[in-house]
Amino acid sequence: MTGCKIMELFDTHFHFSGEESFEEFITRCQADLRTAGAGFAPCPDRLLMLCAGADHQESLRAQEFAARYPDVYFACGIHPHAATEYLECPQDFSGFKNDRKLLAVGEIGLDYFYDFSDPASQKKVLEEFLELALQWQKPAMLHLRDKDDTFQAYQDALEMLTGFAGAGGRFVIHCYAGNRDYAEKFLALGGYFGVTGMYTFKAASNIREVISQIPDDRLLIETDAPYLTPVPYRGKSNTPGMVALVARALGCDRQMTPETAAELFTGNGKRFYQIGE
Repeated sequence: MTGCKIMELFDTHFHFSGEESFEEFITRCQADLRTAGAGFAPCPDRLLMLCAGADHQESLRAQEFAARYPDVYFACGIHPHAATEYLECPQDFSGFKNDRKLLAVGEIGLDYFYDFSDPASQKKVLEEFLELALQWQKPAMLHLRDKDDTFQAYQDALEMLTGFAGAGGRFVIHCYAGNRDYAEKFLALGGYFGVTGMYTFKAASNIREVISQIPDDRLLIETDAPYLTPVPYRGKSNTPGMVALVARALGCDRQMTPETAAELFTGNGKRFYQIGE
């Protein structure tokens, strides 16, 4: 008698706000997975999750979450929005280093769309945490965003990542929304690209066009929950269970069945983050 194959999905980037208990959040994730995965055969029954830290406190919360559940992992870092605050009052991240559930340094990066931190501070913090990723031999999880029709954040990040990759660093650009030119440059450095529910938005044709040019094996699926809830559930708070809709939409555009898409993109995430190796 042969066993049934487990259908897995891997949300490679989400945030936990702490406004509800871990148990309540997991319950919502499971309910959303049943809803979003209803068209899969069979319905996905295992959900791997990577909880990203945007500052020291959120990284500690992500670490605690990962310690509670076998299929939850975490990343630690300083989001560019928090760069100025971090430089004014640095925190010690060394306590995260040897945690077996730590998969990445992040969420780190550059955000020139908002003015929460000045570019010089953002670049200084990004440089520090890219060095940490090299020292710890962990991939970097990057957030990049620019003002409309400008690409300075991408250019600045490219220059920093060139040295990082040359030193053996690995990275993923979470929720990629840059153009094709920069995608090709990041690909040449060995970069990976995260695809969120934004991919399903009607107005996101530019993102779909760019993502269509990226090879299958360089794509990771993610939710960025509680943000960017995919169609048709926009307006509802997002959870990692909704990653099934991202996998389905991305796979459909690549002429894949939902099951093939789930296996491919989950496999990419597990290899990139070295889960099960």
